[in-house]
This record gives sequence, structure tokens and C-alpha cells, in this order.
Amino acid sequence: MIGVIGVVVLGVGTLLQKKSIIETYIDESVQGLDVGSAVKFRGVLVGKVEQITLTSAEYSTRRRYVLVRAGLTSTMFQDALPDAGGPGFAAEISKGLRVRLAAQGLTGTAYLEVDYLDPARHPPLAIDWEPIYPYVPSGQSRITQLAEAVERILRNIEEINLQKLTQGIEKSLSTLIKVAEGANLEKLGREANVLLAEMRETNRQVKDLVGGSDLKNAVHDAAAAAATARQILERVDKPLTQLVAELPKTSEGINRLVQRLDSVAADLPETGMQLRQTLVRLNRLLAGQQGDIEKTVQNLRAVSENMKEITDNSRKYPSQVLFGAPPPPSKVMER
Repeated sequence: MIGVIGVVVLGVGTLLQKKSIIETYIDESVQGLDVGSAVKFRGVLVGKVEQITLTSAEYSTRRRYVLVRAGLTSTMFQDALPDAGGPGFAAEISKGLRVRLAAQGLTGTAYLEVDYLDPARHPPLAIDWEPIYPYVPSGQSRITQLAEAVERILRNIEEINLQKLTQGIEKSLSTLIKVAEGANLEKLGREANVLLAEMRETNRQVKDLVGGSDLKNAVHDAAAAAATARQILERVDKPLTQLVAELPKTSEGINRLVQRLDSVAADLPETGMQLRQTLVRLNRLLAGQQGDIEKTVQNLRAVSENMKEITDNSRKYPSQVLFGAPPPPSKVMER
């Protein structure tokens, strides 16, 4: 008697619980899901399945979705679903609130799992009717996702033309074999050995020439000649510079002399006038050649600098003085 009273009390308590009915549409098999199956949110029981049917049985549509309606207990799930018709419910849907089928162990039974999924990967199904109850979009179950992935892999494997791939590999191997057989490797090896021998001989000759006494003597003589030329230019440069510096003074002295001659020109004979004319011409000649003398000194300085550069290069790169440009490449490989 006490047991019967307990069952009645529990049943009455269940009936008195407030429920929020929602519905969802599933585009896959719901094998194992029955009326009374659990509805869980991340493993926590929040309701039960109330009705399972096709959408065409409830709405005027040609879409063959499975219609599942569930009753959610407000005391168990207090976030947005108790007020399933309010604006907060739509916000949760946009955040990714979804319902999907989940397997319960190995018994073959299933339940509805409510969770937040990626909205981009789980968009709502297209519908052409107005739902009676608040609509929660569904997502693909893990079993369906796994099956589709395996199917895509198998389909890609089927599309691989193994025979054509094998034939291509065989053709590539045949081509490589023909190229290897056609190439005269022995001849190439002999020519390479000849080239190496020539390079060794050329290297030895250059080494002997650079290390020989003739090149050292030539470099020493060139350096001595350059030093002598530089000394000569330095000796010439100083007197010429002094001469150019004294030209204005000489010109002034000549002018003063001419002025003095002018003062006594009336008393001088004809020969004095000729001397005066000669001095004037000499003054003009010195004044006209002053620029040419300065250019000559500058040219001598440039020659001295060039000789110094040649001497420095002969010390740093003695082979360049003797050989100039490098020898032409060997023509062995052209054969």
C-alpha cells in the first residue's frame, strides 16, 4: 500500500512540473529514439521526447524531415529554454544552440542531446512552414558525420586511377633507363679527367710564374722606376711652383722699370726706345704664358699621381701587370 502511494505521489509530482515544448527537425534516421527518450543538456537530464513523426504529417510541405517534439522541465533547465518564445531564446539559437541525435551505449537506444555547436558548420534546415512550437535547429549526429567522412574517403579512393598511375610510373622508369643507357658516361668521364689535368697544369704554371724570381724582379724594377719618376716629378714641381708664384712679382718689376724708362724717354736715344719696346713685349709674353705654365704644372702633378697608383697596383696585384685579363676558358667541355 505504501509503495502504491509513493508511485502515485511521484507521478502526480511529474504531472505538476511545468514544461516548455520545443520542436526540431532531423534530416537523418532516428532509429533508436522513442517517445519518452531522454533529452539531455551536456549529460544532464532536462526533459523527455513527447512526439516523433514526419513534418509532412503536421505541416503542408513536401520536405521529408523527422519531426521531434520534446518537453523541457523548467526546474532543470533555467537558462533560455523555459521562456522558449522570448527574445532571449532567439539569441541563444544564433549563438549555436542545437539539438542532435546521440547514441546511448551499445544497446542501440538513442536520446536527444542539446548543446552549443558551430553555427557555420550546423546551419538550420530550410523550412517552408511556421512552427507551432519554438523551433530549435538540429545538427548532424556524430555517427552521421563519421559515416559521411568515411564515405568521402572511399569515394576519393575510388576516383584514383591506379592503373593510369602505375603506367605513368612505368613510363618514367623506362625514360630514365633510356637516358642512362644513351648517355656516354665513359666518354664524359675521360673528358672530365682531361679537363682536370689541364687545370692542374695551368695552376702549376701560374704558381711557378708567380713564385719565380723573374716576376719578383719585374715588380721590384717597376716599383723602383715608379719611385724614381715620382722623385723627378716632385723635384720639377717645386721649382715650377716657385716660378709661377714669382711671375706676378717679376711682372710688377718690369712695369716699374717701364715707368722709369718713360720718365727719361725724352733724353734717351733711339736705342733706349727699342729697349723699352723689348721690355714691354717681354712683359706681355710672360703675362700671356702664365696660364699655360700653370696647366703644365697641374699636368705634371696628375702624371705623378697616376705613377703612384700604378706602383701601388703592381705591389698588390703583380699578376695583373704581366697578364692583364684572365686567360680564355678551356674548350674541352665544348667537344
